[in-house]
Amino acid sequence: MAMFDYKNYSSDESKKLADDANRLSVYTNASSLLGFIPADNVLNGLGKITGELFPNNTNIGIPQGWRELTPSDFGLSNDLLDKSGYFKIESLYTGTAVEGPQAKIFGQYDETGKLERINLNIAGTNDLPDILDYLNLNSHAGKELYEPILKIVKDYAINNGLTGSNVLISGYSLGAGVTNVIAAERKGLADGFFTDSDYMAFAVPAIYDNPDVVLNYGYENDVVHRVAGNAPDFFTAIADADPGLVNPDKNYASSMDNVVLFNDVYASPIWNLSIFSLINIPTGWYAHINGVTTDAITRISNSTFYNYTQKDSTFIVADLTALSRSTTWVQDYNTHTSSHYNTSAFLVGSKYDDLIAGGSNFDYIDAGAGNDTIRAGNGVDHVDGNIGIDQLRVEGRSQDWNVYQMQDDTLFFVDKNGYNLVEADNVESVSFKSELMSHGCNYIIGDTALENTQPIRKWFSAFDVKYSDHVEGSDHNDTLTGRIVFGREGNDSIKGTTLSDTLHGGSGDDIIMGLAGNDKLYGAEGNDILDGGAGADTLIGGIGNDIFKINALSGGDVIVDFNNDVGYHDIIQFSSALFSDIAHLSARTTQVGDDVSIGLGGLNYLTVENCYVNDVLNCSIIA
Repeated sequence: MAMFDYKNYSSDESKKLADDANRLSVYTNASSLLGFIPADNVLNGLGKITGELFPNNTNIGIPQGWRELTPSDFGLSNDLLDKSGYFKIESLYTGTAVEGPQAKIFGQYDETGKLERINLNIAGTNDLPDILDYLNLNSHAGKELYEPILKIVKDYAINNGLTGSNVLISGYSLGAGVTNVIAAERKGLADGFFTDSDYMAFAVPAIYDNPDVVLNYGYENDVVHRVAGNAPDFFTAIADADPGLVNPDKNYASSMDNVVLFNDVYASPIWNLSIFSLINIPTGWYAHINGVTTDAITRISNSTFYNYTQKDSTFIVADLTALSRSTTWVQDYNTHTSSHYNTSAFLVGSKYDDLIAGGSNFDYIDAGAGNDTIRAGNGVDHVDGNIGIDQLRVEGRSQDWNVYQMQDDTLFFVDKNGYNLVEADNVESVSFKSELMSHGCNYIIGDTALENTQPIRKWFSAFDVKYSDHVEGSDHNDTLTGRIVFGREGNDSIKGTTLSDTLHGGSGDDIIMGLAGNDKLYGAEGNDILDGGAGADTLIGGIGNDIFKINALSGGDVIVDFNNDVGYHDIIQFSSALFSDIAHLSARTTQVGDDVSIGLGGLNYLTVENCYVNDVLNCSIIA
């Protein structure tokens, strides 16, 4: 289930709906500021004037296929609009005496001009009276005041042959909070017409935590989104915060909780030195404001590895300005606001020349457009340079790696002395972190080797890194055998030899068997079955719901990434020849530091790295 997957929509439909809802919501939020400033025109104009200074093209506007609806479309008077052009919603505190709660209504049309969907979009905070309405979000007080605007949408839907399921209700910031209130009260409002409507909310300050009803999106480094909660009233919500209105890192089933908008403020030393609080406007609110202009949702949705994401996957989105883009590495940053440092992450670059770095775990890096430098970290990294002239920088020195080139020019770097692995597509040159000369004089990717271009050395082929022999699969379901095997795409069956093998499944649901020898097995992407066989094997499932098979032949095996990726569920399948039941397994299982050790009999032990005993026992079966 990918990050924006929602209800019964396909993954592509969900992405499009989320992108449209976000664009409509930021347009509604930015159409007017303080009642008279056309913020969308100002921000779009600034983006054009400053050019590459901005992190991306500022494109605040109505997405293609949609248009804004006016009172005349509904056969109603323009008196329903305030002076800023919004539909008025009565405030519990100020009525309609001053501009308070507001909304815009949009229609989506097919190629023939037929109305397909209606969007009711609640405006965010664009005037001082709006601040009072934050007091109502948790208690839902004044929910009946939404009835008039809901009736307009309901009647228009019915008159056009649509139902509540053809209505999208969304908003940004305060509007996102109201979206959640309407979602929570949907069965009682407007005679329940909007019970089956779609609800999408962005930069959410209050959450109705029901993933079957509402999709909530925001950034971990946005204090407004981080204040999100489902407390029953305003004062309980305040009490739920840490002292000083510092926002705790919470997880909700309906929201993405680990998306970082990697901007200049987040990357600066100020970030870790300042308090992440609602009252710290200069730093804590930066991502909230930045969220109006960023194209992060579009880049996440279009990223190479999007289909492997889950709702709570860690996702780092490059959003640096030209002031820091050339000197700052976009990475999973070690900060007091993050609970996922050193875990598996997805990273996506911008259209400019980025510096992007993997961490010490298992990362998926899509550099995007631009001429990027991509630094693979430790662990197992999958890199796509995407568009541009990109340099891949690998840890250590060239002699630390065996390098393999696939028929489609994909490169694999396999650690000679450990289990680290880098898979790289669409990169144009290579350097090594500990070979400083290679940073400026990159290795060229040749037909038979990485060709050294360093002064003097480039004249001697002995300094090139020759590609090693291997067995390679196809994009079909293959049956493969060998010492070095890359299954590539398809649901493959891969067997090793009696020697020490390196077996990589690639994408697809693979069965990988090491047989004898001290093998390295990589499931990569897909729901894989890994069986090391005899010998001390290293088992790395990768992305997916993987099964690690441990039997009487297993000896000294290590599972490196057990349940390492958020949203996936790995299983260890023990042979009944080893354990009679889970109680028997439990008696032989102990915590050793950060790892779990399981006695298999004699001197043989299974080690499950970075895990706890209960996690192993709860995810083990005897078969």
